[in-house]
Amino acid sequence: MKFSKYTLIALNAAKAGAEELLKYYDKTVNVEYKGETDPVTLADRNSQKTVIKVIKSVFPDHGVIAEEDGVSETEKSYCWIIDPLDGTVNFVHGIPMFCVSVGLKYKDEIISGVIFSPVTKEVFVAEKGKGAFLNGKKIRVSKEDKLIRSLAVTGFPYYMRKRPARVMKNFSNIALKTQGVRRLGSAALDLAYVACGRFEFFWEEGLKPWDIAAGELIVKEAGGIVSDYKGKGKYFSDMTMLASNNGNIHKQVLNIINEKR
Repeated sequence: MKFSKYTLIALNAAKAGAEELLKYYDKTVNVEYKGETDPVTLADRNSQKTVIKVIKSVFPDHGVIAEEDGVSETEKSYCWIIDPLDGTVNFVHGIPMFCVSVGLKYKDEIISGVIFSPVTKEVFVAEKGKGAFLNGKKIRVSKEDKLIRSLAVTGFPYYMRKRPARVMKNFSNIALKTQGVRRLGSAALDLAYVACGRFEFFWEEGLKPWDIAAGELIVKEAGGIVSDYKGKGKYFSDMTMLASNNGNIHKQVLNIINEKR
């Protein structure tokens, strides 16, 4: 597949960020906390600097939204949305489920997305209208259409201890009606795994744009469906997301999420 210059730069930037992370992985790193359980490390910050440097060297006038240190330039038509280390808790514990996520938004639409998993060496790439790929091979979502045979994946927001009711209700109700539920600790990888058929669906609340920008495009280009908890396309502003493999599963999970009890 011949990608645009935007996607190629996203690939280069994500690869450079991943190489930076591997310098620190499974080594002693100083951990700071943005909240009670929300860590940040030198690896996060240096990966982010590296990713932005690669992008800005080619597109100096583009905007950037990135997780660490309040980087936000949202007024530009082209805006890069970056998570330099998605899965920081895993990273600091030596668990290999983490990644770099780079998405490019043009006006109100994501047009390129890359998720790079440094330890597993899996690279997920999508460009609007060109499909989704894993290490160069085209991927598609699962064909499973029965909820009871579906394997789901989710994550817990950092505010769960203060407001656990909806999170735990959804977790319990979905776990009882599916084959099972997994929690990897990286929303970007969760979405990538839905895109390649390892999971039938992903749901989570408390999400930020950098968690899901690349992943939402990868799921869509792999034939999946993405919405907020109301079935609409407001997941960036509502900070809720359901990504699934087909309309049947999507509708059933939305019904569970929106149950009153």
